[in-house]
Amino acid sequence: MIIVAFRCLARQLVVISGALVVVAGLVWLTADRAAALRLLETGVVDMNGLWVWTLGYGLASFVTTQGRRLSLDVDGVLEPSNTIADAVKRINAATWHRSALRYTVPITLIGAVLTAGYGLPGGWVAATFTYLAVCSIYYVGGFLLFHFVEVILSFHTLLERQDDVQFRRVYSPIHLENLTNYLAITTALGIAGIYAGFRGTLTAPFAIESRLFMASLTAPLILFLPGTLLYNYYPRYVLRKILQYKVFNTMQRLGGTDDPDARTLVIELRENAVLNSQILPFLDYKSLPSYLLAVFFALSLAFNNDPTVRAFVLKVLGTPAP
Repeated sequence: MIIVAFRCLARQLVVISGALVVVAGLVWLTADRAAALRLLETGVVDMNGLWVWTLGYGLASFVTTQGRRLSLDVDGVLEPSNTIADAVKRINAATWHRSALRYTVPITLIGAVLTAGYGLPGGWVAATFTYLAVCSIYYVGGFLLFHFVEVILSFHTLLERQDDVQFRRVYSPIHLENLTNYLAITTALGIAGIYAGFRGTLTAPFAIESRLFMASLTAPLILFLPGTLLYNYYPRYVLRKILQYKVFNTMQRLGGTDDPDARTLVIELRENAVLNSQILPFLDYKSLPSYLLAVFFALSLAFNNDPTVRAFVLKVLGTPAP
């Protein structure tokens, strides 16, 4: 799965690099060499364009391919039922761009309005390309937010109807491994993309004069960060809660059963214990990188380890820099 993620990222890196080169060539033809170099400097250095595009669209590509296998892993761990069918259907729908229009359209419009007010650098070719590139990142952010929210809601369905949810007696551990790996990889890439995008907007050569538009640079954090963090935690939490519920019910039955049934219930308890050890706490070695990235971001913002972020916060608050 990690190799697939790397391929998706590498493919998008090639695409954005090629797009930058083509647009820089057009700027050179319509303006001059200096303007083309400024565009490349703005896109690559100032706005972290290569990182933002690669992480954003690379993750979206990964979701549309590997996300459709997530439902197979859920089916591989849980017994078939109407509840499981509803959850799986929702997870599958969360990987299609056409299903995400109620998220992508308004979020892209928000990004278009905000970006128009920032004051884009360069001539009309460079400014148009920059504008479309920034708006497209809002689009892909909306799609990923849709995917994360739908996965959260699909697992919430399992929690609400946990009496209709049963773990398989015989299953391949690879399904549970794939599920936790998918959550960890997508969360880590999502947080890295959010931070790169936020950092890139702070160093971009926008001609922002209004404090209102300056404060709106935090929009990617407000829109995307909370859902991304909850997305990695909640499915694990739901599986553990359902398993604990099953264990509690089994122990109650064991306390009031005859000896012939006791052996069966003890075996069931042992199987639940094995499952419990495989689901793991939400903060484990797989999810730790994702949350370390989040902690790094919070610390840099709170303790001003990042001078650019620190200067931005002071500017928004109207406090003179020391």
